[in-house]
Amino acid sequence: MAACSSSSHYYNFLFFYLLLAFSVSTATAASCSAADRAALLEFRSALSDPYIGVFSSWTGSDCCSQWYGVSCEPSTGRVADLILRGESEDPLITRAGRSGLMTGQISPAICRLNSLSSLIIADWKQISGPIPPCITTLTSLRILDLVGNRLSGPLPADIGKFSQLTVLNVADNQISGSIPKSLTQITGLMHLSLGNNLLTGSIPSDFGNLKMLSRALLGRNQLSGVIPASISYMNRLADLDLSNNKISGSIPASFGSMPVLSSLYLDSNLLTGGIPAEVLGSKGLGILNLSRNGLEGSIPDAFTSRSYFTAMDLSYNKLTGDVPKTLLTAAFVGHLDLSHNHLCGRIPTGSPFDHLEAASFSNNDCLCGWPLQSCK
Repeated sequence: MAACSSSSHYYNFLFFYLLLAFSVSTATAASCSAADRAALLEFRSALSDPYIGVFSSWTGSDCCSQWYGVSCEPSTGRVADLILRGESEDPLITRAGRSGLMTGQISPAICRLNSLSSLIIADWKQISGPIPPCITTLTSLRILDLVGNRLSGPLPADIGKFSQLTVLNVADNQISGSIPKSLTQITGLMHLSLGNNLLTGSIPSDFGNLKMLSRALLGRNQLSGVIPASISYMNRLADLDLSNNKISGSIPASFGSMPVLSSLYLDSNLLTGGIPAEVLGSKGLGILNLSRNGLEGSIPDAFTSRSYFTAMDLSYNKLTGDVPKTLLTAAFVGHLDLSHNHLCGRIPTGSPFDHLEAASFSNNDCLCGWPLQSCK
């Protein structure tokens, strides 16, 4: 009986303690900072959302409570995350039955939210104007994602102030100017996406300082100059896309020794010279696109039993010689395109050549054998 009484007292105490703790945490959870609320409302006033109604919940004095896309640090009431996506599986978007469309500009008022960790204003298609230069004062930012709008003007010159940034995505806009030299100071950056903009100039020579980077997507711009040799020392880089630019010079042979590089897109540039054997012999490379350049010489016979290419495109170059026989030893070759070169000789028989179509070898000088015409 005493034990039962003791147990009852314990649970009563535990219930009382948890209730007290909940009451204290509720009482101490700070409501929205008045300054942050004012900044958010000013930010909202510069935008128009005619279809989805993402700002319809932005009413009342507490921006930390049920304001769509806004979350706060509980202990301070400061806005920590602003996440507005025009394309997502969020019920607000799916109920509308269409993707978001928003016009207007990103107000400099956003810079007053100086506790922001994540700023995502993505895929609204019509948000225009510049990225506010003051955005680099948000030194706590870890994620900056402005993909899929119509933003114009340059990237902030002092973008290197983002010392905590891990994700920078401004792809699919109309950003112009050069890549700021200070970008390479963001040494914790893991994902960089600048693709499909109007960027010009060269890639910073010390781009390799971004040692933590796993994805560097710079394709579909107007970048020029050579591929920086320092990229070869980025040991965490898995995906590199420099396609559809005006990059010249040769392909660094050292790309073949990058430990985790799995996809390399260098197509539609002005690259010259030969294809390094080290690149074709890379153990981890699975997607390689070198098409539409000015590459010359023969295709190195450098494939091994550890070669595993889901896609390899060497078309529209000036390659000569025959089709490498070591491709027969590759563990796997899915899509292969050697068309529009100056290759000659008999196409090897066996896998992977037995599943390829004639288009993979068309418009060469004198290739023959399956799937082309028989050799004479």
